[in-house]
Amino acid sequence: MPDTFVTIAYAIAAGSIGFALAMALANRGQRTDRIAFFCLVLAALLIHVLGQLLVVSGAYALAPHLVGADLAVKTVLGPAVFFYTRALISEDRPRLGGLDWLALTGPVLVVLVSLPFAGLSADEKLALVDPATRNPDHYAIAVFTCSAALSIFLVVTAIYLVAALRLQRRHRRKMMQEFANIERKSLDWLRAILLVFAGAWLFFAAKQGLWLTGNSIPVFNVLLAFVEALAIAAFAYLGLHQPEMPSGQSATAEGPVRRPILSEDRMSRTAAKLVAALNTDRLYADSSLSLRMLSDVTGVTKNHISETLSQQMGVNFFDFVNSHRAAEAKRLLTETEMSVLEVGLEVGFNSRSTFNAAFKKHVGSPPSTFRANGAGAEMAEKPVANRSG
Repeated sequence: MPDTFVTIAYAIAAGSIGFALAMALANRGQRTDRIAFFCLVLAALLIHVLGQLLVVSGAYALAPHLVGADLAVKTVLGPAVFFYTRALISEDRPRLGGLDWLALTGPVLVVLVSLPFAGLSADEKLALVDPATRNPDHYAIAVFTCSAALSIFLVVTAIYLVAALRLQRRHRRKMMQEFANIERKSLDWLRAILLVFAGAWLFFAAKQGLWLTGNSIPVFNVLLAFVEALAIAAFAYLGLHQPEMPSGQSATAEGPVRRPILSEDRMSRTAAKLVAALNTDRLYADSSLSLRMLSDVTGVTKNHISETLSQQMGVNFFDFVNSHRAAEAKRLLTETEMSVLEVGLEVGFNSRSTFNAAFKKHVGSPPSTFRANGAGAEMAEKPVANRSG
């Protein structure tokens, strides 16, 4: 019965991947490199899922030579995820070259360690299933192949997943320098999926380790299969609905700390102008507010705004705008009967979740708690932007 549930889970995953591949290949709304790497991740996941189905469904008896054929492709998952992440956040199409070709090292090593097992005949492989019929030497080859391939998979996948997560984190910081709302731009969904994949693949390694010792936990196997199926379905759906990343990002968004170009007096006057623009013109209420828009309104260059925010006010653009939104939200929560969601939308947030997170960061409690504590209750605010003006 457990194998039946595992088979169902991986069959669902295979169906999700097949549908997502068809949709992605028909998609004309994104850059070709992003579609290509998205499809590469899906293809590698599909091979992984089919490899699991081959074993748990018993289909290996019909095609024993396919057992283990997925090991090398599985090792492509980590690099594929990294290249997909890089393609998503790159304004220009990144070209493969240099150290990128090291991504082939893992699959090549897996192929090499798999050669002894691949050399076994179909009958010799089928005999390994039953302890009563297995040849000890052949079983030792199978254990070595599985152990070595699993080790290579874990090392390669860990390296590239960490690299992908660092890319996403750096990209998120850039978006916070450019935009007041970043939930559609920060790729937080990808970070969450990558962390789920990392956990699932660690559990997969544990399952394989148990198999090597001749043990198996049916409930564990079923849970792993459904977690993988759900993560794959979420990745497929969110990847298909990921909008194009904004272009023309600021050159000051990321990089080493440099000495200020503007004088203290110039930055103070610029800071006052920025605060006046947000408060007087209520620019913070525009959910699409960006650094470029603020530059156009104030007549101050993007670089000078970024330097003033970081050097004079000690915040990025995202926190600068959201601190003003939170201040106005406090007033509305205190003086009006608008719902929490209505207040969030009124001051410029796109959703209740982002409003809650920003309000808690700048005020010290969620908006619902702030209101529940009584009208006019003053909550301790965290130090954020320069509040002069």
